[in-house]
Order: sequence, then C-alpha cells, then structure tokens
Amino acid sequence: MGNLPESPDFLQELFLEETWKNIDRLDEFIESKTKEEKIVVTPSEVDSLFRTMHSIKGTSSMMGYPAFSETAHSAEDLFSYLREEENPTDKDLDTILQLLRMVSGYFKRELRRMETEDDVTDFGWSVVRRIKNFLAHVDSDNEPEGPSYQIAYTRKGKKWIPYTDFSALIPQMERLASIMGRDLEKEFIVKVSGAGTEVPRDIYDKVSMAVIQMMKNSMDHGLEKTEDRIKMGKTPVGEISLEIQKTPQRVFVVFRDDGRGLDKKKILQTAEEKGLMKKPVRECEDSEIYALLLRSGFTTKSKATMFSGRGVGMDVVNAAISSVGGSIRIESKEFMGTTFFMEFPLTTE
Repeated sequence: MGNLPESPDFLQELFLEETWKNIDRLDEFIESKTKEEKIVVTPSEVDSLFRTMHSIKGTSSMMGYPAFSETAHSAEDLFSYLREEENPTDKDLDTILQLLRMVSGYFKRELRRMETEDDVTDFGWSVVRRIKNFLAHVDSDNEPEGPSYQIAYTRKGKKWIPYTDFSALIPQMERLASIMGRDLEKEFIVKVSGAGTEVPRDIYDKVSMAVIQMMKNSMDHGLEKTEDRIKMGKTPVGEISLEIQKTPQRVFVVFRDDGRGLDKKKILQTAEEKGLMKKPVRECEDSEIYALLLRSGFTTKSKATMFSGRGVGMDVVNAAISSVGGSIRIESKEFMGTTFFMEFPLTTE
C-alpha cells in the first residue's frame, strides 16, 4: 500500500474528494439528458456510470456508510438495467433520470454532513425503495417466482441472482485491518472459515456490509491495545473471526472478537438519555440490552472518529439484514469479547 499519511482523517478526505468527483459525473449525465428533446443513452455512457456507481458503492462500504453504499448499489442496478434493456421507453428513461436526481441529491446532502462532522443519515433507504419499486414493475409480465432476495434487476427487469462465495470479502477485511491497525496502534489477526460458501448475491452484499461495520466497531471499541491486553492477562494479539456455514434452508454467519466486551452500563445510560427504555433495567435480559445497539442512530461514543460513532452503523446493518429476511443477535461477556450471530433464509418458508 505504500506509506500512509499520518493524519487520522486522510481516508475521509480522500473519500470525500473522490465521491464529489463521481457525483459531478452523474450530474453532468443528468443535465445533458435533460436538455435533449428525446432522451438517448449510449452504451459507453451506461458503462461509464455503472463503474462510477460501483466505485461509490465500494468506497462508501469501506468507510462505514452502509445506507450510502446501498443507494449507490441501487443506482448501479438502474445502469445495469439500461445496459441490458434494448429499447427502454421514453417514460422509463424519464423516470430513471428522476430517480438519479434523487440519488445525487441524497449523496450531496450526506457529503455536506460529513464535511461538517454532522451525523450521517439513513435517508438513502427511501431512495433505494423507490428504485427497487420501479425495477420491480418495469417488466412485471416476465416476473419469476421465488424469494425476492434471489432476484436481480438486469435484463428485461429481472433474472435469477447468481450465487457467489465470500472470497472477495477477505481482501476487503485485510485492507481495513491494515488501515485501522496502523491508525489505532492495535495488533490483531483475522481468521475466516467457510469463505467458499456460496449464497445469493443479495445475501452476500448484506453480510459483507455487516462484517465491515462490525470490524470497525470491534477494532475501534472492542479490541484493546497490546499493553492493555498483557496487563489483563490476555494474549498480546487480539483476534477477529468470521465463520460462515450453510444448510439447504439457511445461512449462518458468526462474527466475533476477543476484546473487552460491550459496556452494558454505558448502553443503558445512553438508552435512558434517549428515552428508549420501556421497562425497569432490572427486568432487562442481556440480549435486550445489546439489541439497543441495533436501534436507529444509537451510539455510545461521545465523539465521532473516522471509523465509528457517527450515529449510523449497526442500525442500518440490522435494516439491511432484515430486508432479505435475516436476523441478528448479539452476545457479549466482559473482558472476553462480543459475538454477532446472523441468520438468513435460503428458501421460502
């Protein structure tokens, strides 16, 4: 990777600069088509903007902005549809331009919030839903039957999603580990088992997003520095592990770290300050307390860093997992670490 700048915010600055340039390309496309009496989209334009959205999707996922990444993913699906559809109607092209304006507007609002260190929002999910609704009806006469998570929006609107394994996730995890380990001055190893497990693309996308966010949380909040681990009688090097298994009906994903564990007192204090407690603390099970971390905008960090504490993360992960019929459960033991259990259906039940 070469030498990295010493400033802890250099990645954020690079992300902002690159994303603004990509959004400028999208806006130029929208404006040029708006001026045309009859909208014509060339294959080269579609291919270029497909790659632009793909780039935004990847970098925003790496930076820990899931709603941003999912919005880019949906815009990518629009260009995928244009890439495969031979004769889109004028009405559909006009709708696509309107949807892309919404995408651009959301991106620009969120980038300005990042620049002023305001909390980012998850408003992108409303844009995602609009795009998926459009694509779901653009060719309703040729709609395949089956679970929604196994359908992709490409030729003539829909086709079966190809299965993919998790081999592409490993280098993402390693890159993030290298960047964060250096900036946070922490030593740890990453172990992955079941990377060859094949799942539908939508499930892969949601798991990948969740794992990247969980890594950020584990390294920033959970894993201790080497000297602290030694004082606690733990191994000097921390460990993050990912296990993936599949049965004919379900996919099971387990993400764990051996860090300090979750701070129940701080979680409860934050929940009480936000008015989220519905019953006395003494009546709450640990699972109920940890589930508070999945609530929208919930964070126990008083100050945002480039890695976490911006009020968006596990709540959006939870929403994304739920969108494909999955569930997430959290367990934690003080000084021993935290485990996230994710489960996804593979068939209609």
